Amino acid sequence: MLKNPADGFAFGIVLETLLELITYYRIVVFLPTIVLFVLFLISSRKALAELTFTNNIKKVLITLIALISIFFVSLNNYFNMKAIDAPVESMTSTYAIQNLGVYPYYLGQLLGVEFDTDYEEILEIEDNEDLYEAFNEYNKNKASYVNFFDGNTYSNHLMIEDAVDNLYVDPELSTNSDLTGIFKDKNLVLIHLESFNQFLLDHPEIRSFMPFMDAIFAESFVFNNFYNNVGMGVSSDGELAVLTGLNPSGDETLYWEYDKTPYELTSLVQYFNLENYYTKAIHGDKEVFYNRDVIYPELYGFDDFYAIEDFIEDGYVIEDGYVFDQENNLVHHSPWISDFHLADYTYDVGKNLETSSNPYFLFPITMMGHTPYDFDPYGGLREDQFPEYVDLIQNITLRYINYSKYYNDIIQRFFMDEYGNDQTLDDAVYVFYSDHGSGIKNGDLSILFDKELTAMEERRMLQQVTAFIYAPSNDTYVTHGNYTIRKGLITGEQDMVRSQIDLYRTIIELFDLPAHDDMYFGVHGMSVEPTYALDNRLTDVALDPYFFSLRNRNRIYPDDEQVSDEVYNYIMRYKLLSDYLLSKSDLQKTLNEINHE
Repeated sequence: MLKNPADGFAFGIVLETLLELITYYRIVVFLPTIVLFVLFLISSRKALAELTFTNNIKKVLITLIALISIFFVSLNNYFNMKAIDAPVESMTSTYAIQNLGVYPYYLGQLLGVEFDTDYEEILEIEDNEDLYEAFNEYNKNKASYVNFFDGNTYSNHLMIEDAVDNLYVDPELSTNSDLTGIFKDKNLVLIHLESFNQFLLDHPEIRSFMPFMDAIFAESFVFNNFYNNVGMGVSSDGELAVLTGLNPSGDETLYWEYDKTPYELTSLVQYFNLENYYTKAIHGDKEVFYNRDVIYPELYGFDDFYAIEDFIEDGYVIEDGYVFDQENNLVHHSPWISDFHLADYTYDVGKNLETSSNPYFLFPITMMGHTPYDFDPYGGLREDQFPEYVDLIQNITLRYINYSKYYNDIIQRFFMDEYGNDQTLDDAVYVFYSDHGSGIKNGDLSILFDKELTAMEERRMLQQVTAFIYAPSNDTYVTHGNYTIRKGLITGEQDMVRSQIDLYRTIIELFDLPAHDDMYFGVHGMSVEPTYALDNRLTDVALDPYFFSLRNRNRIYPDDEQVSDEVYNYIMRYKLLSDYLLSKSDLQKTLNEINHE
């Protein structure tokens, strides 16, 4: 848990984790140990010292033989059951503990028993032909393919007439009916937002503190039903899903696994590099955070990575904070680079690159809000923003919803400086996405929305995050409320389920990147094609009609829905294939080479 959080988060995360032991009743797991310890403390030391036990070698041997026999019989039964049920890797520990037992499972791990999934056996893949056929069933980089859910035919070239009804394309951008390549040769600013849950926008009172979001959404293509795909790697998994279009396995952090498994994956960065773009990642934390100093140049192929060490070398003083509003003397103090400065720096980089003959792809990664939602420049536990909830919700929830003003203001900062002057980049497309949800699973969502949410409804809300695409005009301005911003050249809303891997495909096709015959598995963000979103940490699945758990399909929202065998098996097989794809460093490369033949 402490391998990835930055220094300033570590203590707060530990404290919140200890509190969660009580809040979510996890302390029950430790009750036997606590009871035994208390009994030991209150017991008479003299009486304990007088206790004696006689050892009988025969009985000890019989007991050991019996235990060993039971252990191996249990193991055999477990592997027989697993061969039938085929749980995905992220379910393995839970499945083993439920069907084998806590102590046998950990004893097996201690003895080196291999609990990993044999994907090739389960998926019945014996050769390259089987490999191709298995993945090609889900491949959507085709001129024509049939969607599993509605039986309709779709293509990797989306036409405007086949997109969502409310899509508007300004003639300044294109007069063509084909959306493929509509952003070709434009600059891309792909902005990673930390922990921005959609429910902040769905709650009217919280949204009232985000007026700029209303203005920018009016000029953007907005995803109203967008989900994360993250697993154990959380923020890094969000990057992985968007930049590679692949689902993380859920049980490990690929960014750290890369050191021993040097993956060869296709990515947006590589495709933009092939188009002679300058590619740069920007983050306000240490370069070693999530192993990014290795991952960005080696796995993705970024030309440059600018981290906190570079900011400091160029004059940023952490101790002084960042004055983001000189008129009101507002200073953002935190152990990292302020996201206000991140936005200002991104603009400066883009403006300097405008003199270059090559286009650019910038990837700024925001730092906050991050659990436990400290370092809010406006004061995290202030009670004036939502006084009606102060005595009803927990402090961490109050700090999070107070962050709504910060989210609004840092997004605004990418387009306006502190004086309200335009700092939107020319010939640029801005794509915003949030990496994952807030983790506020303490019952406070029921209070905020004044309804008793089921566990699955709450999980759905926590996995639903924000994403939108803004393609501003170079010289046409519009006014929304108190904000004058550049007119958006492509607008609309997507109400169907979409997720981070779909954003990958959407960017590839809108920019007409050279993916050629490389397989990808998401759907186009602007199409009407039905799909599903996988949360790879809990293995939950979001579809348009319902939300359910792959671990137990009877856990579903709404609870009057049912998951058919066909739908369950189709999605489960895709999840197994996704995990299999990341089980070997060069498997995707092999798969694409087969597809190119």
